[in-house]
Amino acid sequence: MKKAIFLSLISLFVLQASLAQEKVFPIIEGYGAIEVIPFEVEKVDTSISYKILTEMYYSSDKKDEVYGLLDYSARMVNAFAYAGIPSEKVDMAMVIFSGAMFTVLSHEEYQKRFGMDNPNLEVIQKLTEAGVKIYVCGQSMMKQNLTPELIQPGLTIASSRIVATAELLHKGYLLMN
Repeated sequence: MKKAIFLSLISLFVLQASLAQEKVFPIIEGYGAIEVIPFEVEKVDTSISYKILTEMYYSSDKKDEVYGLLDYSARMVNAFAYAGIPSEKVDMAMVIFSGAMFTVLSHEEYQKRFGMDNPNLEVIQKLTEAGVKIYVCGQSMMKQNLTPELIQPGLTIASSRIVATAELLHKGYLLMN
């Protein structure tokens, strides 16, 4: 009986180990992990052009970790690449406002407010290098007493999230949060 239980446990361990998931990062290394799918999946139409919009607005108490929606945005970029869609066929934009404004603070400002470097700036840089357009809400900046010098350079400051999102939707972007 003990031998049967032992063999069952070993078999279960081997089965679980064989199902361990391999993660890949086709475009944005280190963020937005994609699980390798070892079986047949539906083929996507790689001739379609995609226009994707995400909004980031909620705060987080975990100021020492990468903001979850930034990692998810990296996952979106990686998911399109993993599916075989050429990067020139994916046009992605992000609008950051309200409680998520802390994610775009410079290292210096983040250090003053939270006592550490901003863990979000690396993924933001990788997203912009991958062609993602990042808009920061000017209204949120004003409400939070932020000036352009206090946020990460290279981001686009919009007059408001409302106008930026409306314009992007009008241009054909699909909101995916």
